[in-house]
Amino acid sequence: MNKNTQLVISTLFHPVFINIASLLLLFTLFPSLAAMSYQAKSTIISVIVSLTVIIPLVLVGLLKITNSISSIQMEDKKDRKWPYIATAMGYIFSFYLLQKVGVSSLLLKYLLAGIGTVISISVINIFWKISVHMASIGAMLGLLVIANFTNYIDLRLMIAGIVLIAGIVASARLFANAHNISQIISGFALGFAWILMVL
Repeated sequence: MNKNTQLVISTLFHPVFINIASLLLLFTLFPSLAAMSYQAKSTIISVIVSLTVIIPLVLVGLLKITNSISSIQMEDKKDRKWPYIATAMGYIFSFYLLQKVGVSSLLLKYLLAGIGTVISISVINIFWKISVHMASIGAMLGLLVIANFTNYIDLRLMIAGIVLIAGIVASARLFANAHNISQIISGFALGFAWILMVL
């Protein structure tokens, strides 16, 4: 796998995009959230994306401009500290705000899983560079597995597709020397486990 292919795959299946896709799947596959009005869905999704995606991305940009990180890819685990903290705070603040307005407990559990995953990754990152790409894909797979068994929806093709994507992304990260196999497997297992435990 050449360097350009590795970069395209890592960018296309970046945790930011996977997490947004997982959030959209949550509002599509689970009846209690799918039944909400379009306006309510749009407002809630906008709040979560703003706090957990946009603000951390702006922070990454500022850190790069001030030369506080070596690259926006944050291949060095030291570069990931503040973006991870910002993302964790975004999930915590989203949970706080949405709990106040009385949203579905399913959505709150999803946010708790996000909090647990990001905090776990942040702590592990102090010592070891676990794969966030694989954690986000593992979480998406966990979400689909839960939807498949609790909502009586046949999602086997989607699940197979995510497993295939997981293999492709894992290969790209390995060939890019971004992670070793243990970091890849651990990241995937962490994301998958948090969703299964909390949701």
